[in-house]
Amino acid sequence: MGKKTLCAVAISLILFCTASLNCQAQETAMAKEDLNIVFAVDHSGSMNEQDAGQMIPKVLQIFTDTMHGENIRIGYLAYNDTIVARKTPVAVDQEEQRQALKQTIADTQNRGETDIGLGLKEAYHLMDGCSGKKMVVLLSDGETDLARSDTGRTEQDSERDIEETVQLCRSEGTPVVTVAFGRDYEGEEAELKRISDQTGGESYEAGRPEELISILYDLFHTDFSYSVREITDSVYDGGSQRINCGTDGMTYDEMTVLFFSDQEIQEAGVISGGSRILSERKDNYAVVKLPGTPEDLAIEFETKQKQQISVFLVGRRNITPMVEWDGDIYKNRETEFQIHFADDSGKQPSSYTGFQWTAEFQSMTDDISVPVALEMAENGLLGKVTFTSAGKYSLYLSTGANTENTYEVSQISVLNTLPVSVKNDRIEMLTRSGGQTLDLTAYFADGDGDALTFALQEAPYDVVSVRIEGNDLHIVPQGRGTGDIVLLVSDGEGSLMGRITVRVRSWMEVYPAVPLFLVCLALFAIFKIYRRKRKVITVPETVEEKNRCYFTGKVNVYFTLVPNGTEEIPPLTFMLHPIREGKITVGDMLKNYAELSALLELDHMFLYPADNRKIIFYHNSKASVMIGNSIVCRRMQYALSYGSVIYVTSQDGSCEMEMHYVSTN
Repeated sequence: MGKKTLCAVAISLILFCTASLNCQAQETAMAKEDLNIVFAVDHSGSMNEQDAGQMIPKVLQIFTDTMHGENIRIGYLAYNDTIVARKTPVAVDQEEQRQALKQTIADTQNRGETDIGLGLKEAYHLMDGCSGKKMVVLLSDGETDLARSDTGRTEQDSERDIEETVQLCRSEGTPVVTVAFGRDYEGEEAELKRISDQTGGESYEAGRPEELISILYDLFHTDFSYSVREITDSVYDGGSQRINCGTDGMTYDEMTVLFFSDQEIQEAGVISGGSRILSERKDNYAVVKLPGTPEDLAIEFETKQKQQISVFLVGRRNITPMVEWDGDIYKNRETEFQIHFADDSGKQPSSYTGFQWTAEFQSMTDDISVPVALEMAENGLLGKVTFTSAGKYSLYLSTGANTENTYEVSQISVLNTLPVSVKNDRIEMLTRSGGQTLDLTAYFADGDGDALTFALQEAPYDVVSVRIEGNDLHIVPQGRGTGDIVLLVSDGEGSLMGRITVRVRSWMEVYPAVPLFLVCLALFAIFKIYRRKRKVITVPETVEEKNRCYFTGKVNVYFTLVPNGTEEIPPLTFMLHPIREGKITVGDMLKNYAELSALLELDHMFLYPADNRKIIFYHNSKASVMIGNSIVCRRMQYALSYGSVIYVTSQDGSCEMEMHYVSTN
């Protein structure tokens, strides 16, 4: 037998019975949610050989009898190359509905061919309209075979049904658990495994019908409401057999002893408290039900020569582990929690705190286990844990030798604190400086203590060049202006878009008083000397001379700085060649921006046409004016060629403008 013990399927399937609660300084437990299970069982003619004693229906009936949870609904679909029988999921804690389900299972016969796609599709749709979680358990002794079927369906039809149903199950989170049945399984095990893998279920192999009982209960082995122990699975010589098994020390509302055999079971029963209780026998199986928890337990049964017997002890209890957290849970911080055990009335049986418990958290999305330091407390257990990763986790409690009794008792969410900005200073630098290097850990921090990584997202490349090395940000000025450097700041699980504002100014903007005064003084001296040697062409003379010329080209205007509260001005273009007058003021060109024009005194700046596609610039304003890197003096004319750039700055420094004289081509 290739029987698989699946921690992963236990984690995923228990979610169908349970839903997590947020841990916000309150008591929490695994909240019960309706679970709908449909057994899709192959009833083709070949099953008469694999299950000659018709044990599979009996195993399913026994399983149905022992699953009394009020949140569990079980349905049944028997298929061959048609649908032989169907029963929509019913509440197994209701006696009448449970008996009707068992009768449907018992009345089904094996005949015909095998159409797995039809069985899977109809089993899935049998749960249409059901609320809560859903699961399909698909059992077959072979693969689809419709060669002798008269239904008109082909194997391609069956395969298409499988693919469509798998897609539906995967999109809705409905796992399909598959069981390849029979000592000589006739199908492709890989096909059943593919179905289970793609839907989040698990695949099993069962060589004998009695092996199904352990597979079925394995689906619930992490549910604290149930406890399943395999007492024996052996071949015995003829005679009387006795096994002293005892219990695991926990309190149960009901215990069931199940006997299965490959032959008819002879007398079987249990001895408890000095009393002998005989089983209810039927052919190859027998059942003994015990109310409560016996103090001692021995199992007795008669066997024939070479008779194989499997015995299971199933316990059901109405006890819920309650987990109490104090507030939200964050990673990288030690967190304490308490566990106590209570029934529906709120009573806390002390017997459950007397065990040697161990605990650990398992990630619900990754293969991560987090150990828990657990100790006895006055009313239960006290745990301490530190998570290194955020996400959803399940808490598992274990007891017994080798922790064979493991239960999922709570689900929690561990939070991650995102990086934050801790420093918002604006970076100031000069155009001709060597730049600066910033330690980014001084600007951003993480509340969980995670190491941060930085990635450049955006930068004002016309103002600065930027480079990141580890935690260092290297900034080198490229031109005047202001902009934001945008960084992706990550702690490995969350991120922040951080911004660092940088402003680059010329030395005249930073130190306008003394340097500007010295420059003006020197220019004034040069101007005086120059006037002695050369007559300055006056404006009237220039106007008269240039009236014989015409404007060419165009002027592109850019407002690089505007006063606070002023909307950004897009780039502007003014065509000069249509102008036939002998001059034009810059203020006339920007009359639609009267406030900025007045601030820059543009009405006191003039343009005149000149020879060779040049223009003459002249001003008598109080604004600071530069052509390229040269300061422009008042009341002096300057010839501009294509490509010349005029920079104008208002007296208070709140407004800056650039004028580019360029060709129209």
